[in-house]
Amino acid sequence: MKFYNIIKMENYEVFLPEKCHFSIGTSPYYSHQNALAIDIYQHLFLENVEAVSPVAGKVIKTKPLIAPKPRFQGGINKDFLILIKNEQDPAIVFKILHVQPKIKEGEKINVGDYLGDTIRNGYFAPWSTPHLHLEMRPFEDPSRARGGKRFSLNIDRNSFMTFNSEKTLEPIPLEIQCSCSEYLLARLPRDQYINFNPIFGVRGNMMNAHCMMDGGIPMYKNGVFLNKEGHVFKKGMSMHWGPFCIGHVKELKGEFGLYEFNPMKMFVEGIEIRGISLFFAKFEPLLKIMPFNISDGELDYFERSKVFLTIKSKTEEENFVK
Repeated sequence: MKFYNIIKMENYEVFLPEKCHFSIGTSPYYSHQNALAIDIYQHLFLENVEAVSPVAGKVIKTKPLIAPKPRFQGGINKDFLILIKNEQDPAIVFKILHVQPKIKEGEKINVGDYLGDTIRNGYFAPWSTPHLHLEMRPFEDPSRARGGKRFSLNIDRNSFMTFNSEKTLEPIPLEIQCSCSEYLLARLPRDQYINFNPIFGVRGNMMNAHCMMDGGIPMYKNGVFLNKEGHVFKKGMSMHWGPFCIGHVKELKGEFGLYEFNPMKMFVEGIEIRGISLFFAKFEPLLKIMPFNISDGELDYFERSKVFLTIKSKTEEENFVK
């Protein structure tokens, strides 16, 4: 398994598997809604995986936690906390959740070492893929839901690349990649992505400037975006995905911004869906399509099927087109 450096601060580093997806804001919980954590997905299916460490250091604590009873089969009513002291600066602690540890306190961990198996519990929505949750914490406050340290991604936002689009005023085309029990995985056309070396994400537009979007649209209150170097985004600016206005800038947090979703409805081939989850990756990432009830067969598409996504105002059911 090959890794790349996604966070390179003065006093710590974080590495990701090259084939994984990751997200800052595709979650309803505080640390993600405020761009203070990173979720690492070694794949986007519902099966648990052998989680590998994105950091190096000494394990200082492992602890089982009580979690809500899951609303789906195969989940448990527990979570697990792993705390790893940073090698470069012992004042920094790495907080990891959603992995049942197979490591012991006092053990030395290197990047890529096996930590344990991922789990799913009642904190997860039925469509949530098993993943590793990571926060950077002060040593004296390692465990709370709030209080994580801000970080920057190790990317070149000054050298970004977009892909030419011949058409913009139409529904967004998707290609179905596979169908899981709770969602579909799909890929966008290349012109819907943007690259901030070395990562790719879905392209958003504000005032004719490009950014990279993240988030669970519109299931969660906010999404997160990455802005390109040299462009100043301001509170209240409209966020567009293709021809659709999906939200407005709520707050700026360093290189990250929070955008609040507009009231909206989303449709695939005219069938209303629950929403879409976006991700980042070192390649053009997949996205999730969450129907309200996948078992009814309404979104029963074969692999490589071509479909169209439409977004409408929830109250007026008119397209948000600028």
